[in-house]
Amino acid sequence: MMVLVLLCTTVSMTALGNIGGYSTGVHTTGAFKPIGIDQVEMVSERLEIDLHIEYAEIRIEYVLHNPGPKVAVQAGFPSIVKMGPFGPIPNVSSTSLMSLEGFQLQADDEPVKTSIVPDDLQISADDLKARRALGPCIKGWHMSQLAFKKGQTRRLSIQYRQPYAVSVISGGVGSARSAPTLGYIFSSAAAWSGTIRHGTVIIRAISVSPDKVQLSHPARFKREDNKWTWSFTDLEPTLEDDLTIVAAPAYHSPSMEGLPESDPRSQLHYVRWDKGQPDGRDRWELHSNHYSVKASSTLASEGTLNYFAENLIMPGRHTSWAEGVPGAGIGETLTLTLTKPSHVSRIGIVNGYAEDQEKYDANNRVKRLEVRVNDGKPFTVTVPDERLTLETYYFDLPEPHRDVKTITLTIAEVYKGTKFDDTCLAYLVLVTPLSKEPKLPPVR
Repeated sequence: MMVLVLLCTTVSMTALGNIGGYSTGVHTTGAFKPIGIDQVEMVSERLEIDLHIEYAEIRIEYVLHNPGPKVAVQAGFPSIVKMGPFGPIPNVSSTSLMSLEGFQLQADDEPVKTSIVPDDLQISADDLKARRALGPCIKGWHMSQLAFKKGQTRRLSIQYRQPYAVSVISGGVGSARSAPTLGYIFSSAAAWSGTIRHGTVIIRAISVSPDKVQLSHPARFKREDNKWTWSFTDLEPTLEDDLTIVAAPAYHSPSMEGLPESDPRSQLHYVRWDKGQPDGRDRWELHSNHYSVKASSTLASEGTLNYFAENLIMPGRHTSWAEGVPGAGIGETLTLTLTKPSHVSRIGIVNGYAEDQEKYDANNRVKRLEVRVNDGKPFTVTVPDERLTLETYYFDLPEPHRDVKTITLTIAEVYKGTKFDDTCLAYLVLVTPLSKEPKLPPVR
Protein backbone atom coordinates (compact mmCIF):
# COMPACT_ATOMS: atom_id res chain seq x y z
CA MET A 1 0.00 0.00 0.00
CA MET A 2 1.39 3.38 -0.95
CA VAL A 3 0.95 6.23 1.49
CA LEU A 4 1.23 9.64 -0.15
CA VAL A 5 1.36 12.87 1.81
CA LEU A 6 2.08 16.09 -0.03
CA LEU A 7 3.22 19.41 1.32
CA CYS A 8 3.26 22.06 -1.36
CA THR A 9 4.93 25.40 -0.84
CA THR A 10 4.34 27.44 -3.99
CA VAL A 11 5.65 30.86 -4.88
CA SER A 12 4.05 31.51 -8.23
CA MET A 13 4.71 35.17 -8.87
CA THR A 14 7.15 36.28 -11.52
CA ALA A 15 6.99 40.00 -11.07
CA LEU A 16 9.40 41.77 -13.34
CA GLY A 17 7.67 44.18 -15.64
CA ASN A 18 8.02 47.19 -17.86
CA ILE A 19 6.61 50.47 -16.63
CA GLY A 20 3.52 51.36 -18.63
CA GLY A 21 0.16 49.59 -18.69
CA TYR A 22 -2.13 47.20 -20.53
CA SER A 23 -5.33 47.51 -22.46
CA THR A 24 -5.54 43.92 -23.78
CA GLY A 25 -3.61 40.67 -23.71
CA VAL A 26 -3.54 39.71 -20.03
CA HIS A 27 -6.10 38.78 -17.41
CA THR A 28 -6.97 41.85 -15.38
CA THR A 29 -10.01 43.54 -13.91
CA GLY A 30 -8.92 46.85 -15.37
CA ALA A 31 -8.53 48.34 -11.89
CA PHE A 32 -5.56 50.34 -13.19
CA LYS A 33 -5.49 52.16 -16.51
CA PRO A 34 -2.52 54.22 -17.71
CA ILE A 35 -3.11 57.90 -18.41
CA GLY A 36 -1.19 60.10 -20.82
CA ILE A 37 1.54 57.63 -21.66
CA ASP A 38 0.36 57.29 -25.27
CA GLN A 39 1.78 60.79 -25.79
CA VAL A 40 5.24 60.05 -24.36
CA GLU A 41 7.96 58.10 -26.20
CA MET A 42 10.36 55.55 -24.69
CA VAL A 43 13.69 56.63 -26.15
CA SER A 44 15.69 53.91 -24.45
CA GLU A 45 15.54 51.13 -21.88
CA ARG A 46 18.46 49.52 -20.08
CA LEU A 47 17.67 46.40 -18.04
CA GLU A 48 20.17 44.64 -15.78
CA ILE A 49 19.30 41.39 -13.98
CA ASP A 50 21.72 39.83 -11.51
CA LEU A 51 20.92 36.18 -10.80
CA HIS A 52 21.58 35.02 -7.24
CA ILE A 53 20.80 31.60 -5.77
CA GLU A 54 17.30 32.36 -4.47
CA TYR A 55 16.52 35.78 -5.93
CA ALA A 56 17.35 38.28 -8.65
CA GLU A 57 18.36 41.92 -8.32
CA ILE A 58 16.85 44.13 -11.01
CA ARG A 59 17.89 47.60 -12.18
CA ILE A 60 16.11 49.40 -15.01
CA GLU A 61 16.77 52.81 -16.54
CA TYR A 62 14.38 54.49 -18.98
CA VAL A 63 14.76 57.66 -21.02
CA LEU A 64 11.31 59.08 -21.83
CA HIS A 65 10.59 62.01 -24.12
CA ASN A 66 7.42 64.09 -24.41
CA PRO A 67 7.26 65.59 -27.93
CA GLY A 68 3.89 67.26 -27.30
CA PRO A 69 2.37 69.71 -24.81
CA LYS A 70 2.78 69.27 -21.07
CA VAL A 71 1.09 66.19 -19.72
CA ALA A 72 0.55 64.45 -16.39
CA VAL A 73 1.31 60.76 -16.82
CA GLN A 74 0.00 57.92 -14.69
CA ALA A 75 2.01 54.76 -15.25
CA GLY A 76 2.12 51.40 -13.54
CA PHE A 77 4.69 48.69 -12.92
CA PRO A 78 2.85 45.33 -12.90
CA SER A 79 2.94 42.45 -10.44
CA ILE A 80 2.27 39.36 -12.49
CA VAL A 81 1.06 36.03 -11.12
CA LYS A 82 1.73 33.00 -13.30
CA MET A 83 -0.47 30.09 -12.36
CA GLY A 84 1.43 26.87 -11.77
CA PRO A 85 0.09 23.30 -11.70
CA PHE A 86 -1.09 23.79 -8.13
CA GLY A 87 -2.98 27.00 -8.77
CA PRO A 88 -3.02 30.09 -6.55
CA ILE A 89 -0.82 30.30 -3.50
CA PRO A 90 -2.78 29.25 -0.40
CA ASN A 91 -2.87 31.44 2.69
CA VAL A 92 -0.94 34.29 1.08
CA SER A 93 -2.44 37.78 1.08
CA SER A 94 -2.93 39.74 -2.12
CA THR A 95 -0.77 42.52 -0.71
CA SER A 96 2.25 40.24 -0.36
CA LEU A 97 1.75 39.03 -3.93
CA MET A 98 1.63 42.57 -5.25
CA SER A 99 4.53 44.11 -3.36
CA LEU A 100 7.98 44.00 -4.94
CA GLU A 101 10.84 43.73 -2.44
CA GLY A 102 12.66 47.03 -1.94
CA PHE A 103 10.94 48.69 -4.90
CA GLN A 104 12.39 52.16 -5.62
CA LEU A 105 11.50 54.56 -8.44
CA GLN A 106 13.43 57.73 -9.19
CA ALA A 107 12.89 60.41 -11.83
CA ASP A 108 15.93 62.51 -12.68
CA ASP A 109 17.61 61.18 -9.49
CA GLU A 110 14.72 62.27 -7.26
CA PRO A 111 12.52 59.70 -5.45
CA VAL A 112 9.02 59.27 -6.85
CA LYS A 113 6.16 58.19 -4.60
CA THR A 114 4.49 54.94 -5.64
CA SER A 115 1.29 53.35 -4.42
CA ILE A 116 0.10 49.78 -4.82
CA VAL A 117 -3.15 49.47 -6.72
CA PRO A 118 -4.73 46.01 -6.32
CA ASP A 119 -6.17 44.38 -9.38
CA ASP A 120 -8.12 41.86 -7.27
CA LEU A 121 -8.62 39.38 -10.07
CA GLN A 122 -10.58 36.48 -8.60
CA ILE A 123 -9.70 32.98 -9.80
CA SER A 124 -11.86 30.00 -8.92
CA ALA A 125 -9.86 27.45 -6.95
CA ASP A 126 -12.34 24.74 -8.00
CA ASP A 127 -11.61 24.68 -11.68
CA LEU A 128 -8.08 23.45 -12.28
CA LYS A 129 -8.35 23.37 -16.06
CA ALA A 130 -9.63 26.92 -16.25
CA ARG A 131 -6.96 28.06 -13.81
CA ARG A 132 -4.20 26.58 -15.95
CA ALA A 133 -5.67 28.15 -19.06
CA LEU A 134 -5.59 31.65 -17.60
CA GLY A 135 -1.82 31.99 -17.81
CA PRO A 136 -0.34 35.33 -16.62
CA CYS A 137 -2.68 37.40 -14.44
CA ILE A 138 -2.25 40.88 -13.04
CA LYS A 139 -2.55 41.04 -9.24
CA GLY A 140 -1.52 44.64 -8.71
CA TRP A 141 0.38 47.68 -9.89
CA HIS A 142 3.07 49.91 -8.40
CA MET A 143 1.47 53.10 -9.67
CA SER A 144 3.19 56.49 -9.97
CA GLN A 145 2.43 59.91 -11.45
CA LEU A 146 4.93 61.89 -13.50
CA ALA A 147 4.67 65.39 -14.94
CA PHE A 148 6.24 66.17 -18.32
CA LYS A 149 6.76 69.66 -19.64
CA LYS A 150 6.42 70.39 -23.33
CA GLY A 151 9.36 68.78 -25.13
CA GLN A 152 10.84 67.46 -21.88
CA THR A 153 13.04 64.38 -21.65
CA ARG A 154 13.16 62.57 -18.30
CA ARG A 155 15.26 59.69 -16.97
CA LEU A 156 13.55 57.09 -14.79
CA SER A 157 15.26 54.37 -12.79
CA ILE A 158 13.76 51.40 -10.96
CA GLN A 159 15.41 48.85 -8.72
CA TYR A 160 14.15 46.00 -6.57
CA ARG A 161 14.88 42.43 -5.49
CA GLN A 162 12.63 39.55 -6.49
CA PRO A 163 12.62 35.93 -5.24
CA TYR A 164 12.24 33.35 -7.97
CA ALA A 165 8.95 31.61 -8.67
CA VAL A 166 9.38 28.10 -7.32
CA SER A 167 7.24 25.20 -6.11
CA VAL A 168 8.37 22.66 -3.52
CA ILE A 169 6.61 19.38 -2.87
CA SER A 170 7.50 16.84 -0.20
CA GLY A 171 5.84 13.68 1.03
CA GLY A 172 5.96 9.90 1.06
CA VAL A 173 7.43 9.64 -2.46
CA GLY A 174 10.21 12.13 -1.73
CA SER A 175 10.57 15.79 -2.51
CA ALA A 176 10.75 17.93 -5.62
CA ARG A 177 11.51 21.52 -6.45
CA SER A 178 10.54 23.20 -9.69
CA ALA A 179 13.07 25.21 -11.66
CA PRO A 180 13.50 28.68 -10.06
CA THR A 181 12.11 31.07 -12.65
CA LEU A 182 11.40 34.72 -13.23
CA GLY A 183 10.14 36.73 -16.16
CA TYR A 184 10.47 40.20 -17.59
CA ILE A 185 7.31 41.61 -19.07
CA PHE A 186 8.30 43.72 -22.09
CA SER A 187 4.70 43.87 -23.32
CA SER A 188 3.49 46.35 -20.69
CA ALA A 189 5.62 49.04 -22.41
CA ALA A 190 3.54 48.86 -25.59
CA ALA A 191 1.19 51.57 -24.32
CA TRP A 192 3.87 54.27 -24.68
CA SER A 193 3.95 56.18 -27.97
CA GLY A 194 5.83 54.38 -30.74
CA THR A 195 8.51 51.76 -30.25
CA ILE A 196 11.27 51.30 -27.70
CA ARG A 197 13.88 52.99 -29.86
CA HIS A 198 16.98 51.58 -28.19
CA GLY A 199 17.33 48.85 -25.62
CA THR A 200 19.98 46.87 -23.80
CA VAL A 201 19.39 43.81 -21.62
CA ILE A 202 22.24 42.47 -19.49
CA ILE A 203 21.82 39.27 -17.45
CA ARG A 204 24.58 38.15 -15.08
CA ALA A 205 24.94 34.85 -13.25
CA ILE A 206 26.29 36.10 -9.92
CA SER A 207 26.05 33.03 -7.67
CA VAL A 208 24.29 30.52 -9.91
CA SER A 209 26.00 28.33 -12.49
CA PRO A 210 25.92 30.16 -15.85
CA ASP A 211 25.85 26.83 -17.67
CA LYS A 212 22.52 25.98 -16.03
CA VAL A 213 20.78 29.27 -16.89
CA GLN A 214 18.14 29.07 -19.63
CA LEU A 215 16.57 31.97 -21.52
CA SER A 216 13.31 31.87 -23.46
CA HIS A 217 14.88 33.82 -26.36
CA PRO A 218 18.47 32.49 -26.40
CA ALA A 219 19.18 33.50 -30.00
CA ARG A 220 18.74 37.17 -29.08
CA PHE A 221 21.56 37.12 -26.56
CA LYS A 222 25.33 37.09 -26.87
CA ARG A 223 27.02 35.24 -24.02
CA GLU A 224 30.44 36.02 -22.56
CA ASP A 225 31.33 33.83 -19.56
CA ASN A 226 28.62 34.57 -16.96
CA LYS A 227 26.98 37.46 -18.84
CA TRP A 228 24.32 37.62 -21.57
CA THR A 229 23.71 40.80 -23.58
CA TRP A 230 20.94 41.71 -25.99
CA SER A 231 20.82 45.07 -27.79
CA PHE A 232 17.84 46.05 -29.91
CA THR A 233 16.32 48.98 -31.79
CA ASP A 234 12.74 49.93 -32.55
CA LEU A 235 11.08 47.17 -30.56
CA GLU A 236 7.28 47.29 -30.50
CA PRO A 237 6.83 44.78 -27.65
CA THR A 238 4.14 42.13 -27.67
CA LEU A 239 3.37 39.23 -25.34
CA GLU A 240 5.69 37.12 -27.49
CA ASP A 241 8.62 39.32 -26.45
CA ASP A 242 8.18 38.66 -22.73
CA LEU A 243 11.33 37.03 -21.36
CA THR A 244 11.51 34.00 -19.08
CA ILE A 245 14.71 33.13 -17.20
CA VAL A 246 15.35 29.76 -15.54
CA ALA A 247 18.13 30.17 -12.97
CA ALA A 248 18.72 26.46 -12.21
CA PRO A 249 17.33 23.04 -13.14
CA ALA A 250 14.44 21.43 -11.32
CA TYR A 251 15.26 18.50 -9.09
CA HIS A 252 13.64 15.47 -7.51
CA SER A 253 14.83 13.58 -4.45
CA PRO A 254 13.13 10.19 -4.09
CA SER A 255 12.14 8.86 -0.69
CA MET A 256 14.35 6.27 1.03
CA GLU A 257 11.61 5.20 3.43
CA GLY A 258 11.55 1.67 2.04
CA LEU A 259 14.98 0.92 3.52
CA PRO A 260 15.52 -0.26 7.09
CA GLU A 261 17.47 2.09 9.35
CA SER A 262 20.29 -0.46 9.50
CA ASP A 263 20.90 -0.02 5.77
CA PRO A 264 23.57 2.73 5.30
CA ARG A 265 21.68 4.02 2.26
CA SER A 266 18.77 5.09 4.51
CA GLN A 267 20.83 8.13 5.53
CA LEU A 268 21.73 9.08 1.96
CA HIS A 269 20.07 11.65 -0.22
CA TYR A 270 19.73 10.96 -3.96
CA VAL A 271 19.06 13.90 -6.26
CA ARG A 272 17.99 13.89 -9.90
CA TRP A 273 18.66 17.20 -11.61
CA ASP A 274 16.49 17.66 -14.70
CA LYS A 275 18.50 18.04 -17.89
CA GLY A 276 21.68 18.66 -15.94
CA GLN A 277 24.02 17.27 -18.58
CA PRO A 278 25.21 19.08 -21.74
CA ASP A 279 23.50 16.36 -23.79
CA GLY A 280 20.15 17.29 -22.22
CA ARG A 281 19.85 14.18 -20.03
CA ASP A 282 18.91 14.15 -16.37
CA ARG A 283 21.81 13.90 -13.93
CA TRP A 284 21.86 11.79 -10.77
CA GLU A 285 23.93 12.61 -7.70
CA LEU A 286 24.38 11.24 -4.22
CA HIS A 287 24.36 13.85 -1.43
CA SER A 288 25.95 12.44 1.71
CA ASN A 289 26.55 13.49 5.29
CA HIS A 290 28.55 10.32 6.00
CA TYR A 291 31.43 12.14 7.62
CA SER A 292 32.63 13.12 11.06
CA VAL A 293 33.81 16.66 11.63
CA LYS A 294 36.39 18.17 13.96
CA ALA A 295 36.82 21.91 14.49
CA SER A 296 40.00 23.64 15.61
CA SER A 297 37.81 25.72 17.95
CA THR A 298 34.15 26.06 18.90
CA LEU A 299 32.23 28.91 20.50
CA ALA A 300 31.11 28.14 24.06
CA SER A 301 27.51 26.99 24.51
CA GLU A 302 24.91 29.37 25.92
CA GLY A 303 22.45 27.38 27.99
CA THR A 304 20.80 24.86 25.67
CA LEU A 305 22.17 26.66 22.61
CA ASN A 306 25.36 25.15 21.23
CA TYR A 307 27.63 25.78 18.25
CA PHE A 308 29.11 22.28 17.85
CA ALA A 309 30.79 21.30 14.58
CA GLU A 310 28.38 18.37 14.39
CA ASN A 311 25.63 20.89 13.61
CA LEU A 312 27.09 21.08 10.09
CA ILE A 313 25.83 17.56 9.37
CA MET A 314 22.19 18.54 9.88
CA PRO A 315 20.50 19.99 6.74
CA GLY A 316 18.19 22.37 8.68
CA ARG A 317 18.77 26.08 9.24
CA HIS A 318 18.16 26.16 13.00
CA THR A 319 21.70 25.31 14.14
CA SER A 320 25.19 26.45 13.23
CA TRP A 321 28.86 25.89 13.95
CA ALA A 322 30.76 28.94 15.20
CA GLU A 323 34.51 29.19 15.71
CA GLY A 324 35.61 30.01 19.25
CA VAL A 325 38.79 32.12 19.12
CA PRO A 326 39.03 35.89 19.67
CA GLY A 327 38.48 37.83 16.48
CA ALA A 328 36.99 36.65 13.19
CA GLY A 329 38.50 33.15 13.23
CA ILE A 330 40.88 33.58 10.30
CA GLY A 331 42.93 30.38 10.07
CA GLU A 332 40.45 28.22 12.00
CA THR A 333 39.77 24.85 10.42
CA LEU A 334 37.12 22.19 9.96
CA THR A 335 38.33 18.69 9.15
CA LEU A 336 35.81 16.30 7.59
CA THR A 337 36.70 12.61 7.78
CA LEU A 338 34.60 10.40 5.54
CA THR A 339 33.11 7.19 6.91
CA LYS A 340 34.83 5.42 4.03
CA PRO A 341 36.89 6.76 1.10
CA SER A 342 34.50 8.04 -1.58
CA HIS A 343 34.30 9.81 -4.90
CA VAL A 344 33.48 13.49 -4.19
CA SER A 345 33.05 15.97 -7.06
CA ARG A 346 31.71 19.00 -5.21
CA ILE A 347 30.72 20.33 -1.81
CA GLY A 348 27.51 22.05 -0.78
CA ILE A 349 27.48 24.77 1.84
CA VAL A 350 24.95 26.97 3.64
CA ASN A 351 26.76 30.04 4.92
CA GLY A 352 26.38 31.87 8.20
CA TYR A 353 23.88 31.48 11.02
CA ALA A 354 21.03 30.97 8.59
CA GLU A 355 18.08 30.49 10.96
CA ASP A 356 16.80 34.00 10.26
CA GLN A 357 18.04 37.19 8.62
CA GLU A 358 18.73 38.92 11.94
CA LYS A 359 21.10 36.17 13.15
CA TYR A 360 22.67 35.93 9.71
CA ASP A 361 23.48 39.65 9.57
CA ALA A 362 24.60 39.86 13.20
CA ASN A 363 27.34 37.22 12.87
CA ASN A 364 30.29 36.85 10.52
CA ARG A 365 29.92 34.69 7.41
CA VAL A 366 32.65 32.94 5.46
CA LYS A 367 33.85 34.85 2.41
CA ARG A 368 36.84 32.72 1.35
CA LEU A 369 37.68 29.15 2.25
CA GLU A 370 40.98 27.38 1.69
CA VAL A 371 40.10 23.79 0.77
CA ARG A 372 42.46 20.82 0.95
CA VAL A 373 41.45 17.29 -0.15
CA ASN A 374 43.46 14.56 1.57
CA ASP A 375 47.05 15.84 1.53
CA GLY A 376 46.71 17.60 -1.81
CA LYS A 377 47.41 21.16 -2.86
CA PRO A 378 44.95 23.64 -1.29
CA PHE A 379 42.68 25.81 -3.43
CA THR A 380 40.53 28.81 -2.55
CA VAL A 381 36.76 29.15 -2.87
CA THR A 382 34.73 32.34 -2.58
CA VAL A 383 31.36 31.79 -0.88
CA PRO A 384 28.54 34.26 -1.69
CA ASP A 385 27.11 36.34 1.13
CA GLU A 386 23.54 35.12 0.71
CA ARG A 387 21.27 33.71 3.42
CA LEU A 388 19.79 30.56 1.90
CA THR A 389 16.36 29.47 3.11
CA LEU A 390 15.83 26.58 0.69
CA GLU A 391 18.85 26.14 -1.55
CA THR A 392 22.49 25.15 -1.06
CA TYR A 393 25.56 26.74 -2.65
CA TYR A 394 27.84 24.21 -4.37
CA PHE A 395 31.46 24.51 -5.42
CA ASP A 396 33.36 22.03 -7.58
CA LEU A 397 36.56 20.31 -6.61
CA PRO A 398 39.21 21.29 -9.19
CA GLU A 399 39.90 17.70 -10.29
CA PRO A 400 38.24 14.31 -9.90
CA HIS A 401 38.75 12.87 -6.43
CA ARG A 402 37.70 9.23 -6.35
CA ASP A 403 39.43 8.33 -3.09
CA VAL A 404 38.56 11.18 -0.73
CA LYS A 405 39.38 10.41 2.89
CA THR A 406 39.56 13.87 4.47
CA ILE A 407 38.60 17.42 3.51
CA THR A 408 40.03 20.38 5.42
CA LEU A 409 38.35 23.78 5.24
CA THR A 410 40.25 26.82 6.54
CA ILE A 411 38.68 30.24 7.04
CA ALA A 412 40.66 32.70 4.90
CA GLU A 413 38.35 35.76 4.88
CA VAL A 414 34.94 36.70 6.28
CA TYR A 415 32.00 38.99 5.73
CA LYS A 416 31.74 40.99 8.95
CA GLY A 417 28.67 40.75 11.16
CA THR A 418 26.87 43.81 12.45
CA LYS A 419 26.95 42.71 16.11
CA PHE A 420 29.21 39.71 16.78
CA ASP A 421 32.72 38.76 15.64
CA ASP A 422 31.93 35.03 15.48
CA THR A 423 32.16 33.30 12.10
CA CYS A 424 29.41 30.76 11.45
CA LEU A 425 28.55 27.99 9.00
CA ALA A 426 25.20 26.19 8.94
CA TYR A 427 25.56 23.11 6.71
CA LEU A 428 28.03 21.04 4.68
CA VAL A 429 27.16 18.20 2.29
CA LEU A 430 29.37 16.05 0.04
CA VAL A 431 28.27 15.30 -3.53
CA THR A 432 29.12 12.18 -5.56
CA PRO A 433 28.14 12.03 -9.27
CA LEU A 434 26.37 8.87 -10.47
CA SER A 435 26.76 7.46 -13.96
CA LYS A 436 23.25 6.03 -14.00
CA GLU A 437 19.99 6.03 -12.10
CA PRO A 438 20.40 4.33 -8.71
CA LYS A 439 18.38 1.29 -7.73
CA LEU A 440 15.91 2.64 -5.20
CA PRO A 441 13.66 0.86 -2.70
CA PRO A 442 9.94 0.62 -3.51
CA VAL A 443 7.71 3.23 -1.92
CA ARG A 444 5.61 1.79 0.88
